[in-house]
Amino acid sequence: MTFRDWTRRIRKRPLSTAASSRRVGGRGILALGLTAAISIVAASVISSGLVRANGTSVISLRVPTEPTASARVLSDATAQGTATMSAPSVTATPEPTPSEVPTPEATATVAPTLAATPTLAAAPTRTAAPTPRPVPTGWVTVVNDQFNSGGLPSGWYSYDGPYGSGPRNCAIPSHAVVSGGYLHLLMSYESSTSLPCGAGWYTGGLSLSGHSSVDQRVTVRFRIVDSGVAGHFIIPMRWPDINSSWPAGGEEDFCESDSATGCRTFLHYGANNSQAQHAYSVDLTQWHTLRFQRLNHVISAFIDNMTTPVWSFSGSSANLPDTLKHVVLQQECHSSCPTGTAGGEDIQIDWITIDNPA
Repeated sequence: MTFRDWTRRIRKRPLSTAASSRRVGGRGILALGLTAAISIVAASVISSGLVRANGTSVISLRVPTEPTASARVLSDATAQGTATMSAPSVTATPEPTPSEVPTPEATATVAPTLAATPTLAAAPTRTAAPTPRPVPTGWVTVVNDQFNSGGLPSGWYSYDGPYGSGPRNCAIPSHAVVSGGYLHLLMSYESSTSLPCGAGWYTGGLSLSGHSSVDQRVTVRFRIVDSGVAGHFIIPMRWPDINSSWPAGGEEDFCESDSATGCRTFLHYGANNSQAQHAYSVDLTQWHTLRFQRLNHVISAFIDNMTTPVWSFSGSSANLPDTLKHVVLQQECHSSCPTGTAGGEDIQIDWITIDNPA
């Protein structure tokens, strides 16, 4: 058999799928390598003219009559016309059977015990608003003292003893007298050592008992006559009936001064003795009529003209406490008395009226 015949025989032999499957592995790969080598040699022989035109070969090759198992694989592959390398069978790696995920034991969740709903306390009973004081429709005169004659009118009490506002600052009843149609508050030196404060300067002061009120109107006509010395005066004053309530209980000093050339209003209030004030320029050595009115937390001050106030102050219960107060007429040395013994001061009060709301 010529080489050509042999190769034709190989080409005409179909490749068995089953055989191909049996040759997979190391032997199949060796057969494919041999087939490739023979193909290369055959091509070289043909291209070099070593095969005659009638198909006989110049070189005879001894090919085994019965090819080996490897050659049969080569022959099957050549019969298809293409040396096809069979890919090695891939053994399918079995996918791992997923392990059964253990079902977690159900944990019994204990629902929290709800706290008992607190019983709402009963709403506090609303305190009834205080009944507002009625707005007065007018004034009622409760005091009308003209000081025409005799002694002190009823209701007035004289100071007797130290004031406490300064050293040796004392008052005695004999320094608050009615004569000549006037009430006289006198400041002068007393030499007697038997007096409450011994020898020293004494003054006069009066406090009205009764007729106390929250709102009030006080009208007074007076003048000051100095003889070489000047004291401290408050004409008029309104002081709380409960002494211990001061200063939170309030104090209303309507015309206070150390000099006859003018005076100031001082309104005391609060635990720290806060004050509101106003000054008046008035010559108190001359006769003047002064009116001070408190009504519904409003202070109004009048000088001589009783229809038009010279000053008004609108406050509240905070700076005008709603406490009962009474009228005071006060004269004192204040912080210190004169150093000498001569001279004096005379506060002359012609008349005073006090009105309470109707």
